[in-house]
Amino acid sequence: MNTVHCIGELLIDWVCEDASSDLVNGTTFVKKAGGAPANVAAVVSKHGGESSFLGQVGADPFGQFLKETLEANGVGTDNLVEAGDTTFAFVSIQADGERDFTFRRGSDGDYAFEAIDLSKFKSGDIVHFGSATALLDGELKNAYFKLLQFAKRDGLFVSFDPNYRDALVTDLEAFKQDSLHFIAEADFVKLSEEEAHLLTGAETLDEAVDALLKLGANRVAITLGSRGTLIATDETRDIIPSVYIESVDSTGAGDAFVGAYLYRLATLGVEDTRLQKDIEYANVTGALTCTAYGAIPAIPSPQRVQQMLGGKLE
Repeated sequence: MNTVHCIGELLIDWVCEDASSDLVNGTTFVKKAGGAPANVAAVVSKHGGESSFLGQVGADPFGQFLKETLEANGVGTDNLVEAGDTTFAFVSIQADGERDFTFRRGSDGDYAFEAIDLSKFKSGDIVHFGSATALLDGELKNAYFKLLQFAKRDGLFVSFDPNYRDALVTDLEAFKQDSLHFIAEADFVKLSEEEAHLLTGAETLDEAVDALLKLGANRVAITLGSRGTLIATDETRDIIPSVYIESVDSTGAGDAFVGAYLYRLATLGVEDTRLQKDIEYANVTGALTCTAYGAIPAIPSPQRVQQMLGGKLE
């Protein structure tokens, strides 16, 4: 079985459970494991695939909790470093349904390429770059670029999700250029509708897709919320519908989408002929993640996904 290796941040999501409240007025917070690449890795493992996480947590009780959470969800932690302080994110759902969040960054940005045991990678593996913090200055950013070079040199499948957060990015132009570099090298790119317009400067989605494919991306997925996902290659372009759910918390939905898609690729093979079915599976996984609080705790089982799909996917 091919392994999905996910590099980036693993952190504590302090989720506000007060209904329709922002962080100013929220009072009840619950500790959840989070971090975009960690979420992706957990989905892959929970759905029956093999995954590993590459990153750094604090040498503190929160870091221990995060490591144990990954291991409990079947994620490999051989390339996890424990040092410094754990990163925190505070998240609430406001009255308009949008998230209000802020970060207190710890040592995730100190993760160095030299900490990675490259012998853990094998032919056919997938490397996913999908971090909200990795393109900020620091050792983690250097590790991202060096691991990308390694993955391309060894012919590994490269996945990229920019995970843009305006509360984190202070140099937008640098973020855009770094993201475009990864898009040009990626076999699969997942973006939100906002990110597609932001990174390409295009006014329409079709123009954005044209720009992304021209850069070099082989497969582009643009998530459109309740409308589904626009998926495009050089040969095809289509919107794959999602399913209706009552959303409680959208935290980690995009990561669940990516994890489910990469799980399908890692276990069934990289086949364009199965693209629509793979995206249907990913859409439902992402949607169901919105029906519970947190990211990793809200990941639906593969049985629940198949049930929602009527058992029609192999």
